[in-house]
Amino acid sequence: MLEDHGRTGAETSCLTRHHADRPAPRSVVAAAGVQTVMLLHGSAATGALWRHTVGAMEPLYHAVAPDLIGYGKPAALPAAAAFDLDVEVGALAPLLPCCGAKIHLVGHSYGGVVALHLALANPARVRTLTLIEPVFFAALRYAGELAAYDRFRRLRDAFTSMLARDRAAAMQLFMDFWAGGGAWEKLAAPQRSRMLAVAGKIVLDWHASFAADPGPDALAVLAPRTALMRGDSSPEPMRRLVDALHELMPGSTREVVPGANHLLPVTHAPAMTSSILSRLRADAERRLR
Repeated sequence: MLEDHGRTGAETSCLTRHHADRPAPRSVVAAAGVQTVMLLHGSAATGALWRHTVGAMEPLYHAVAPDLIGYGKPAALPAAAAFDLDVEVGALAPLLPCCGAKIHLVGHSYGGVVALHLALANPARVRTLTLIEPVFFAALRYAGELAAYDRFRRLRDAFTSMLARDRAAAMQLFMDFWAGGGAWEKLAAPQRSRMLAVAGKIVLDWHASFAADPGPDALAVLAPRTALMRGDSSPEPMRRLVDALHELMPGSTREVVPGANHLLPVTHAPAMTSSILSRLRADAERRLR
């Protein structure tokens, strides 16, 4: 679910400042004929994660990379009892293209679950859906991958319980699972401080992701428009999840990125971006036939 660990402290600070200076969200009105691509980051990151991708897309596409609730500029978090994916998607509404225009959705990790939820709520408005290691845990239950599902559930519970006693230890558990042993200690102190500050939102992300349960049949309408991507070195439960989701969505495509783990949008940004752009071009060519 984490994203920013692959940057140096200076790079991450620069990215954070760059994104914080953006104007407040407003309704998106793209130039005539320019399609909108919305890119959604995962837990403990910001929309600045997509800087390379946004730069590669413009001016051919109108790329929107918002901060999800609780990340980026400081903001009060909703009460746990009042938070779910509907709240997250509702906050994105002002950034959707006006007048029912269609959109390309890209999401990584927790942002992948948000993108999927948005797409299921508005399937007619979705041109393509690209999910990069989405933490859509229900896919494991649908596919009977109960051991992998339980591994994620135990990680969620351990993180939540530990957070109340030792926030740094909880974040170390979280980081080392997604990025490999020792990943937390390799971070610069400013990066660790930023992650510690958003740990409470990560708990909400966990619970919202586990609550996502549209049923396997609901996925079929999006399958032909869906591309799945994962690293070949990602945690085993995550690899199983992406592969299970691919099987649950006949007609979807799946790409395995060599040498990548869960942080592939950071470590393999050029390859990931090239893949996304190829898919967007293929969609455009198909519509011209």
